Amino acid sequence: MTLSSLTYTPPIRRAQRAPKLDYELLELATELANSGKAKESVQKVFEHLFPTTPIPDLAVETFRFTQGSSRVTSKIEGDSLTISVPLVKLPSGGAAIAALRYVLTKISGSGQLHQPRLRGDDIHLEFHDKLSRLHPAKVVEALRRMPATADGNDDWLIGQFGAAPLERESVLGLTDEEVARAESVWRLHWQEVDELLKESQRKRSLFFLNELTAYAVYRLQTTLPLCGFLSARINESAATFNNSEEDPLKRETSLAKCLKDMSAVSSEDLKKSLGHVEYALSPLADGTPQVLSGYFGEVQYMETIDKLRHSAKPMDGALALACTFNYLLARFSWPDVVRVELQAGLAIASEKAWRDAVGLMFDHAREIVAKYGEDADDDDEEEDDGDEDGEADEADADE
Repeated sequence: MTLSSLTYTPPIRRAQRAPKLDYELLELATELANSGKAKESVQKVFEHLFPTTPIPDLAVETFRFTQGSSRVTSKIEGDSLTISVPLVKLPSGGAAIAALRYVLTKISGSGQLHQPRLRGDDIHLEFHDKLSRLHPAKVVEALRRMPATADGNDDWLIGQFGAAPLERESVLGLTDEEVARAESVWRLHWQEVDELLKESQRKRSLFFLNELTAYAVYRLQTTLPLCGFLSARINESAATFNNSEEDPLKRETSLAKCLKDMSAVSSEDLKKSLGHVEYALSPLADGTPQVLSGYFGEVQYMETIDKLRHSAKPMDGALALACTFNYLLARFSWPDVVRVELQAGLAIASEKAWRDAVGLMFDHAREIVAKYGEDADDDDEEEDDGDEDGEADEADADE
């Protein structure tokens, strides 16, 4: 049966607004580093990144923070700064070799500031450098990238290779009502993706495929607090099916396998991969007026949607806009008033026929950019690092 509409459900994932960072502190850190005051420079970098948390003297006291499932420690020992994140404890037998191979090929890297360290069976990610060699940019990169890498790979190592958790931060479980809602969203999502994939195979449209694969990822990220092995499995598959550089048939095959596997997930396994987590450093990009204008302003993407909604392809336009609303909610931190408006754009089109849905979302997008956007320059009109595939493709691009 051909899908006749998309359904919006309010998010269970809790919104987290990133604190405003003081970039004058970062500039001061650079000045201090250039004048040879390395320890003071490092202190200012931490004050810049953690504006709501008192920063101790790192030469006297260890500073700890939580990034998802990662527990991060930072300290100055002698003339060096060390930042460390526990990853996993290796399993026994041949699985340990497979896990190490994954760590060396996927997590380690030449020229990378942080590297994995093996102590006994325990793997940590570490950054270690002398204060005299530290530039503030190196400290910022280590603090932002290393905990995120640990948070993004520990569940995969545990679920795929049988590794054991190592000093992980606790996750706040969902209430029974939230779990029930989450399962309803999960089942409905993969049913919709299944029908949309069949439609994509009929259309043979690269534009439609790109929007579908992005929707498959970002709709879940917007709505559910996925934080465990299932999230890692989806991300692993999405590296293929949501990659516009891959062969379209390979992407369809990857998405088909993913949705089949995810549809078969038991209620208990789904529950294990749900939880509310804390991030000391926001994993979301800063939502700005320029971002809104880059997607909903006078740009080619919206011109394409406008053509679709007035043509025989309103489904394509509705899916694209639903994908973009979800993408903006999943990947950016917005002021509450903007976040509510973006959610409303999805809600007003929920269960509406395709032509009605695309018209409602299009008009609402224009209203949002009129209220909260600003004219985007040429760079802002480009797609954001390819994270949401398909926005630059023509609507009638067929294969």
